Amino acid sequence: MAFVSQCVEEFNRNTEDLKILFFSFAKAYTKQQFETIMGRIDQIDTRIRPYLFDIGYSKWSRTYSNCKLTWIMTSNIAESLNNVNRLARRLPVISLLEFMRVTIQRWIHKHNEEADKTTSDLTKKYDIYLQKNIALSYNIRVIPSTVDLHAVVEGAKKYIVNLNTRMCSCGRFQHYEIPCGHAIAVLQYRKLHEADFCSAFYKLKNFRDAYAIPVEPIPCESTWDIPSYISEPKMMPPGPKRSAGRPKFERWKGSQM
Repeated sequence: MAFVSQCVEEFNRNTEDLKILFFSFAKAYTKQQFETIMGRIDQIDTRIRPYLFDIGYSKWSRTYSNCKLTWIMTSNIAESLNNVNRLARRLPVISLLEFMRVTIQRWIHKHNEEADKTTSDLTKKYDIYLQKNIALSYNIRVIPSTVDLHAVVEGAKKYIVNLNTRMCSCGRFQHYEIPCGHAIAVLQYRKLHEADFCSAFYKLKNFRDAYAIPVEPIPCESTWDIPSYISEPKMMPPGPKRSAGRPKFERWKGSQM
């Protein structure tokens, strides 16, 4: 977050202390955690809170975000493509297009191979995260209230899990759309499958569908059957050159009575 450095410079405060606090409440899952850490910021300098408020909490805070970013921190896939083709952009246009075609062809093949090797309901990355949450659920005690609503006890802390809305008071379940350790404890208590409560975006089937259409290789250029209207284009003479300035319009005059 670039504004962290700007804020540190503007208020002349210890860089490392502020950075640790900034990233802590930027990653907070609940508003209570957010306000607790913000209170520590107020103790450093009361001017910082209004400064961050003017920037907009939704732009950098996980708690106040208007959408679920999950693990995605860049704006879109263009960031990845720009990084890959930064050297290829020096090539002529045809060579650049061929580079991009081959790159995407390799990517699709790589992801299809990854899907073929995956045996879980989720893709590899999200299945690993789910398995870690399953390990965290072993020491959690479940206290049922209704079919969907449960209280869970983890050490000295208590959380509320709602299976119907897929929410947990810790904030992780609804943010990542993967059951947290508290939700998994409830699912195991109810003998339900954890993957059924994960977002469809993480499912292996949708991963396969995303790369189902391959980029087929192109044969040797010497074998191409190029139509004559492309190989021998008819060059037309340039049109008349328009004079500089705004074109003049003649106002139409009606017949005189």
